[in-house]
Amino acid sequence: MREKPRIVVVGGGFAGLHLIRQLEQRLRRDEADVLVLDRNDYHLFTPLLYQVATGELPPHAVAYPLRQPTSHAGFRFRRTEVQGIDLDRRIVITGDGEVPYDHVVVVPGSSANDFGLPGVRSNALPLKDLADAQRIRKHILGTFQRAATFREAADRKVLLTFVVVGAGPTGVEVASSMRDLMDHSLRPMYPEIDFAKEVSIVLIDGAERPLTQMDQRLSLLATKRLAQQRVTLVMRTPVSEVQPGIVRTRGGAVFHAGTIVWSGGVEMPALVRGLDLPKAQDGRIRVDDHFRAGARRDVWSFGDAAYFIQDGKPLAQQAQVAVLEAPRVAGNLARAVRGEPPVAYRHYPKGDLIALGRRQAGAQIGDRVFGGLPAWSVWRVNYLTQLLGIRNRTTLLTEWTLSYLSSRMVADTP
Repeated sequence: MREKPRIVVVGGGFAGLHLIRQLEQRLRRDEADVLVLDRNDYHLFTPLLYQVATGELPPHAVAYPLRQPTSHAGFRFRRTEVQGIDLDRRIVITGDGEVPYDHVVVVPGSSANDFGLPGVRSNALPLKDLADAQRIRKHILGTFQRAATFREAADRKVLLTFVVVGAGPTGVEVASSMRDLMDHSLRPMYPEIDFAKEVSIVLIDGAERPLTQMDQRLSLLATKRLAQQRVTLVMRTPVSEVQPGIVRTRGGAVFHAGTIVWSGGVEMPALVRGLDLPKAQDGRIRVDDHFRAGARRDVWSFGDAAYFIQDGKPLAQQAQVAVLEAPRVAGNLARAVRGEPPVAYRHYPKGDLIALGRRQAGAQIGDRVFGGLPAWSVWRVNYLTQLLGIRNRTTLLTEWTLSYLSSRMVADTP
């Protein structure tokens, strides 16, 4: 009796999770042995991570157990640290031993990118995983508690300056949500602080406009909304160094702040960097239109780690892209298991959404761009339906309602 082909999925992020769900529909349980590897035993819903950082959601609302979808599909899950992949021996090397494969899918996601700038890792707060979000929330609340003890307004003003570096979706959403937290939850709790004069939020980026990967009309909506929220937008100003409480730029400008949040971009994790595979300049694995890496037929990748060219440009590193790619990757893996030829992928984007605070958002659907309450409603419904598990959805809806009707989670708890 021939042994079942072994498919190893490295990573349980958006790409890995949605691949599992699609493979369940395309593979019979006796066709392949599927194993998922990840350092965490949960899937993190990263588009809402900023809401954990700003107290709108508890951490468990954006974490979904990976063992549930894998066991439901008849697959296996192992929590372990993947240290490398031996392409010649077809072995995934983990902290718990070696895992052989016939097909390996490399979808470890991405890491925060400091671009080699001095001081970023030691003096700025990244927002990439659950621990980062909890650390930022705790830091913000602790900052206001400290500021309330200062007698001099000038001292409070420096401490209560919040600089966010990176005006992509994460930076824009965290800056906007931070203002909501301060104006609607913290203001009544700290009467000794003049929120209009002493609290400031600065969003810095080297690009020409915020949200450069999105439609220019969404950038305009975001710019107007951030101005309404008194968020100072500083564009065309690349950062050169981050010191304790100081952000320096190439043009010589200096920003003093009590809090520095880094959302300046992403880079490939060490696992991807260490693979002897064709890569693009940004470190992503070059894949063909079937999602196979280089000339190999046993290594696959998509999502953040894959450099997929369409119409002369690479697809964006966004969760939405990974979700849309997953069905074709799963289909091609099933075909490979059966000895059938793969089918090429063509990407058709669904549009973009950006949250811009209370009852405000921006949306692009097709050629139409709109904002305000209609976009906010579309944004909320979209993420509510994307979240897996009735428990998580119920928690999300409940917490959103409570955060809107009352103050956010502003107790400085662990």
